[in-house]
Amino acid sequence: MSKTPRRTIGCCAALVSLLTLAFAARGWAQSGQADVLRIDLPTALRLADERNLDIAIYVARIAEASAKVAEARTLAVPSARVGADFARHTGNIQETSGQVIDADRASRFSGLGTGLKVDIAAAIFAPLVAKQNRAAVTAASDANRHQVFVDVATAYLRLLQARAESAIAQRALERATDLATLTASYAEAGEGLESDAQMAAVQPLFWQQRRVVTQEQTETAAAELTRLLHLQADVVLEPMETEIPPLEIFSGDENVAELIARALTARPETEEYDALVAAAEADLSGERYELFVPGVSLDYSSGQFGGGPGSAIENTRDRSDLALTLYWRFESFGLGHRARTNEKRAQLQRVGLERDKLRDSIAAEVREDYARVRSLKQQLALAGSAVDRAQEAYELNRARIYDHQGLPLEALQAMQAFASAEVAQLETRVGYSVAQIRLHTALGNPLNSQFQ
Repeated sequence: MSKTPRRTIGCCAALVSLLTLAFAARGWAQSGQADVLRIDLPTALRLADERNLDIAIYVARIAEASAKVAEARTLAVPSARVGADFARHTGNIQETSGQVIDADRASRFSGLGTGLKVDIAAAIFAPLVAKQNRAAVTAASDANRHQVFVDVATAYLRLLQARAESAIAQRALERATDLATLTASYAEAGEGLESDAQMAAVQPLFWQQRRVVTQEQTETAAAELTRLLHLQADVVLEPMETEIPPLEIFSGDENVAELIARALTARPETEEYDALVAAAEADLSGERYELFVPGVSLDYSSGQFGGGPGSAIENTRDRSDLALTLYWRFESFGLGHRARTNEKRAQLQRVGLERDKLRDSIAAEVREDYARVRSLKQQLALAGSAVDRAQEAYELNRARIYDHQGLPLEALQAMQAFASAEVAQLETRVGYSVAQIRLHTALGNPLNSQFQ
């Protein structure tokens, strides 16, 4: 009866080794079948600037807004018509005297014509509105670009984290396998309990499971980064770095009020809403002045005109016509103008309130990101100390085992604490780098391919 558990333990250890080799071979095969892209953080940011679809969409939006500016500038430009027309009339027609006569006639005109109908208020203010809207879209494009870089940097760091956690799990698996083997040998020699051997045998299985989880996390992080960089779906991303790149942009001793002031000045979202407010003000001014500024209608034509009885075209000579009209519009006796003015005024008020809300959000974001940087900096020091102490505890317990001064199970908790401390330190390092990046961006500073 006593041999069965020991054989089970040995089989479990062998199975763990085989599974480890199988997963390693599977990963190598997959890498060999697909294109491999070696990448680091600057490369990822450069590719984002060149290939990210959200950035490309905003570039198209800027082009669309620029086209609308050009269109608004044509409101005072006349339209030209070149061609000819033919008119044929048979039957009753009324003369200017009021008499109705039976007529049969034809006429033809060929030449050039121009037509101009201008709402002067719109011709003045519509280009101003369009220009401010374009400025708002440009600022929104910058804000989107900044956020894309944050997302790409975060995805890259999460990819490094998953790979590093996989390495931690592999080292823990090796330690757990070693302890499980020692515990099984102690139990077989009668120097330890069979229950301890069974408990120790669980640990290799647990860390093997963790390796499978980290493999999933690695693939998920790689898929997200591939999506953000708009790469081929089957590309294999191979980070050049194995450690989390240290980022020390902020020391944690900065004045938060000064940081908020910088953010309110430099953030592209602030520029966006300033432009939207200016556009709403120009739109309201155009509506106000529309009632007092006249519209202009100009029609001019010049060409050859001729006609005659029946279908004959005779007596063709030069002809020019010019008509100029100034007019004021009082739609619905001014009630429509008043309603539109109130609408534009309400829009201006709404955009102004949204700008104030944005400023509050920016201030809160900077405070939160700065608090996170300071907190994680302290956590980073504590996490480093925890790893050092846990490693020392594990090595001391392991040395006691080989000196026959302790049992393998005594090192089990130390091994678990060591691996957990390494994972916690890794998470803190990544969180600290992400917090640095987020605060850097919250102040209106974009990341770029030279970012360190």
